[in-house]
Amino acid sequence: MTRILPSTSIVFLIALMGITPAANANDFPTLERVKFVQECMSLNGGPTYVNMYGCSCVLDKIAAEMRFDDFVHADAFARLRNMRGERGGYFRSSKDSRSARKVLTTLRDEATEQCFVSQQITRTQ
Repeated sequence: MTRILPSTSIVFLIALMGITPAANANDFPTLERVKFVQECMSLNGGPTYVNMYGCSCVLDKIAAEMRFDDFVHADAFARLRNMRGERGGYFRSSKDSRSARKVLTTLRDEATEQCFVSQQITRTQ
């Protein structure tokens, strides 16, 4: 019985190590999650439970599909595309900018549609 316990523990630890990196692969830092949810709630009518739930759901769905570094990259292009002048041109019209913004916008729109179900129900009535 003593021989079974160590080998079982080793198998369990190996399995756990194999699962852990996959679970944390696309995890966003807490501060970035809070900032995203606060901004999202502000854009959707203020700090309500429905908005908090919906906005955190949107970010969870984005994080499931996109690495944090890719999110930061795409978000920068999205935020800076309105910059005036020559410098802003890169954020508006470069191939990197267009493709990164498109990926983020598509993910955000799909997630918003899925996460804000109660608002969709309210609008249809």
